[in-house]
Amino acid sequence: MRFFSLALAALSAALSLSTGASPSATPKHPAIARAGALGPAALRFGRSLGSPTEGRLVGGMHLEEAPYLRITPADTAGDVRWGLEPLVTMLDRAARAVHRQFPDAVTSVGHLSRAGGGEIEQHRSHESGRDADIGFYVRTASGRPLLATHFVPFRPDGSAVGWPGAYFDDAKNWALVAALVKDAEAHVTHLFVAAPLRARLLAYAERMDVPPGLRVRAAEVMQQPRGALPHDDHFHVRIGCPAHMSGCVENPAVRLRRPEPMFARGRRGEGGRVAGVAVPEATTPPHKRSPPAPSPASVVPPAGEPEGSDAPGEPGTPPASMTTRIDDVDG
Repeated sequence: MRFFSLALAALSAALSLSTGASPSATPKHPAIARAGALGPAALRFGRSLGSPTEGRLVGGMHLEEAPYLRITPADTAGDVRWGLEPLVTMLDRAARAVHRQFPDAVTSVGHLSRAGGGEIEQHRSHESGRDADIGFYVRTASGRPLLATHFVPFRPDGSAVGWPGAYFDDAKNWALVAALVKDAEAHVTHLFVAAPLRARLLAYAERMDVPPGLRVRAAEVMQQPRGALPHDDHFHVRIGCPAHMSGCVENPAVRLRRPEPMFARGRRGEGGRVAGVAVPEATTPPHKRSPPAPSPASVVPPAGEPEGSDAPGEPGTPPASMTTRIDDVDG
C-alpha cells in the first residue's frame, strides 16, 4: 500500500513539473493563467481575450516608428500602439510594401489598442488588439506627398475637405489596401472606409488591370460601417482571431444604443452630439449639410485631377482638427 502511495505522489509531482503548476510558480500573465491553457497561437502572438468592443490584450506587441511609418502626431498621446503580433507586423509589412513601390511614401498610423487592451475614450472598439486606424495618403496636384498632423477627410471626387490643393492619393492608398488584404500571416476581416472612397479605389484597381481575385477580395473587406461615421478620413483595419486562440471572440455583439452621448468627428471635421446609434445624417445639422453626393457615374473621375478641385496650386497648412475623434465602429 505504501508503495502505491509513493508511486502516486511521484506521478503527481512529475505532472506538476511538466505543466509548471508548482505551488511556488508565478504565472507571467495572471489573466492568461485564469483563462486556461494556451494554444500555440497564443504562445506566439500574445492573446486577444473577448471581442473588439469588449475585450483585453495580454502579451501584445508595440508598433514602432520607422522611416516609412509614423504615428500621426494627433494620436501619440497615451501610447495606444499595442496589438497582437499579426496585426503589428502586418502594419509594418504593408508600410514597407508601399514604400518599396513609392519611395516617398510614409504610412500614418493612428490608434491600435492600449498595452492591456480595454476601453479607449475615443473609440467603441480597439479593445482586444485586433484593430488599427491608418490615415490616407495625401498628395498635391503635382503628386508631391503631404503629411498632416491628423486624419484628413475627403470628398467623393478625391479633394480634401478644408485643405485646398490636397487630394486623395489613389495609387498609394490602393497599394496599401492590396498589401493588407494579401498579407500571408494576418487575416484581414474588415477594412472600414467610406463608400465613395471604396468606389474610387476599386475603380483605380480596375483601370490598373489588377487581377480580378485581388479586386474581389478587396471589395469583400472594404465596407462603410453601418450605424457609424462613414470613415472618410482613415481606414480602420481589423484582423480575425488567430487559429486555436481560445477566448478570442471574432465579432462584437450588436449594440442597439450608446449609454451616453459623445462628440463625433469624421465627416468634414464637423462635430456633433451623437446619442443612441450614430448615423452620418445626425452628425451635421440640416442647415450645414453639403449637397447630396454625386451619382455613382461621377464619383470616380477617369483620369487627371479630381473634379471640383479646391485650387490648382500647392496646398497650404492642413485644417486643424476641430473636435474629439471618435472611431464609432461596433463591427
